[in-house]
Amino acid sequence: MATDKAFRTMNELVSALAKAERELGQGALGLEGLEQACGDARELYERLVILRHKAREAAVQMAPAPAPPSTPPAPTKKEEPVPVVAEPPAMRLDTRPPETAPRQVSLIEAIEATEQVPEEEAPTPIAPAAPQVEPLKATVPTEPAREMASPNAASLPKSAPTLAEKLEKASINDLSKAISLSHKFWFVAELFNGDRITYDKTIERLNALASHAEAQGYLQAEVLDKLKKPADPEAVATFQELVKRRYA
Repeated sequence: MATDKAFRTMNELVSALAKAERELGQGALGLEGLEQACGDARELYERLVILRHKAREAAVQMAPAPAPPSTPPAPTKKEEPVPVVAEPPAMRLDTRPPETAPRQVSLIEAIEATEQVPEEEAPTPIAPAAPQVEPLKATVPTEPAREMASPNAASLPKSAPTLAEKLEKASINDLSKAISLSHKFWFVAELFNGDRITYDKTIERLNALASHAEAQGYLQAEVLDKLKKPADPEAVATFQELVKRRYA
């Protein structure tokens, strides 16, 4: 390794490295020459790093200071009017079982109703005068003829009751099985203050009583007299009819 510490310029370092590169290509560069070339390359690299650092400092000092960013004014919010919500109409929960729906008007009937436009009244033509004819006297039918025209309604045969009418008046062995699910919810809401357990106990007790009179007394004392609000009269009548059929 060379011990020469004399200052060399960057051009001298580049020339020495170029010479070492030629000798390396010819195979004439020994170990001492390689070490010298490495020292020259390291020294040239350090000088280039120092020059790069000074160039960056000079560029920063010469650059103008950046202007502060202008902040745009915040947009003002427009107050939107508060919508007025109309109060919904009061609703009443109807606990009665569904009944037969009213007859609905079909589409064909609605179209026919719209097409029936009253015609303009036409002028009534004046009829020619008819010859006067004496009115005929009405003949009163005799008694036998009157009896033949309008027979006695009592003599007509009465129609036999239908199967539905027989089932509506048939006796009931078990109230819990005879009452449908929709009627059960109806009775619990209207007659038992919404208490399903009290309903089940009352049905079990009414099934076990001996007579209709006992059942009516129990129903009045234990059910109707303990209501917190007036019950639906239709619900009371329907339940009493079922109890009556239980002891029929």
